[in-house]
Amino acid sequence: MRIMKIVKVLLLALILCFSFLNRALPETKDGNVTAPASVYNLLLKLEDDLKTGKPKKVLFSDLKLIENAKANLPVSYLPELNYLMKSYVEKVPVTELTLLKKIAYYIYPLEVALKVFLFLILFYTFVFYLQNIEVQPVAKRVLTVGGVFFLVFAFVVNICSLIYLVSGFGFVLLAVLKKKRLGLYLLFALSLLFVSQVVYDNASLRLKSENLLYYIKVTRDGYAPDYLIERVFHNNRDFTLESVTSQLALGRLDAVARLEPLKFSEPLRQAIVLNDYGYVYFLRGDFEKALSLFESAFKLYPSSELEYNLYLTYSSLLKLEEANRLKEELLQKGISVEKLPPVPVLVHLSVPLPGYVFPFKFIFGFAVGLLLGVIFARFYLATFGNFDPELLLVPGMRAFINSSIKHIVLVSLIVFLVNIILGRLICSV
Repeated sequence: MRIMKIVKVLLLALILCFSFLNRALPETKDGNVTAPASVYNLLLKLEDDLKTGKPKKVLFSDLKLIENAKANLPVSYLPELNYLMKSYVEKVPVTELTLLKKIAYYIYPLEVALKVFLFLILFYTFVFYLQNIEVQPVAKRVLTVGGVFFLVFAFVVNICSLIYLVSGFGFVLLAVLKKKRLGLYLLFALSLLFVSQVVYDNASLRLKSENLLYYIKVTRDGYAPDYLIERVFHNNRDFTLESVTSQLALGRLDAVARLEPLKFSEPLRQAIVLNDYGYVYFLRGDFEKALSLFESAFKLYPSSELEYNLYLTYSSLLKLEEANRLKEELLQKGISVEKLPPVPVLVHLSVPLPGYVFPFKFIFGFAVGLLLGVIFARFYLATFGNFDPELLLVPGMRAFINSSIKHIVLVSLIVFLVNIILGRLICSV
């Protein structure tokens, strides 16, 4: 009886051990390790379930399967989940694009308000100055209408170089009229406008850059969609290579077949091809073949990513001495293997990122305006002497004469707030 009990206990222990091993290392019919589930296919299933109106229980089950599959693939985030579920189910970290959008959102209303401020000061300056020059009444009217028309044209058409030109012209007229305080206000507003335009133009340039979006996708999420890859890589061979790499990251191992006709002379691209094949063989359990491919890729393009792939493969083959050596080398580079995915990482093609622009043309426009203002003032000099009382009928002219800008600041502030409110309404639609 004791022997039978011992046999039963041993049998139970063997069953438990076998069950544990099966969970730890699942096998297919041919004995190879089962590859992780395809996130791509699971996303398609979730999309179909949403279209057919499946209950929330099914949708939550889909999300759980996607989360489990993602944990076994070199994919960090899936922003598509938030789009499909119309809620923040995937906690995607803030990127440079989010910050740039906020900057553009607040800078634009500030630009508009500053332009209104500048326009009002320049309008009063032009009207007052041109109405006080010593010329015939007809010539005075022509100069006034022409000056105001050019001012309005520059701001309405929103040609920034012309805005800086008329600002430089107006600054000279204020200096001739000895309106130092208003001149300082004009320079201060123009300086703020210049800084805001530099920030806004650079933010807009980066927001419109598909290269930057691609870079963020592959570095943050671990993959990029085909439509974005096609916009970034116009060369069909580069498009195919990056498309396959991104599809592999999502678990579509069959995509590697598209690499067969590709041959590259450039070391990086050929290394990516070898690494992609090695990745597939690793996930299918053929570690010897994966090791050979990773070693060939590393010889072509030595990198931390490929070094980590070699570490994983040596560990899987129980070649612990080589694995520990590579682990120490990665630690010396500040890379902790514990923080990397449990499968080989993929290498993506790099793209040039947008640089920064400095609008020298604005400074040039202001300098030309100063020069034209000096030339104009030499031929048509005006003073603050006996001005026409009818000028006081122009709304705000009395405040201009007294060098007061309270009403100009108030109008600019209202414009700023209106643009902020309109921006929120438009963004919420």
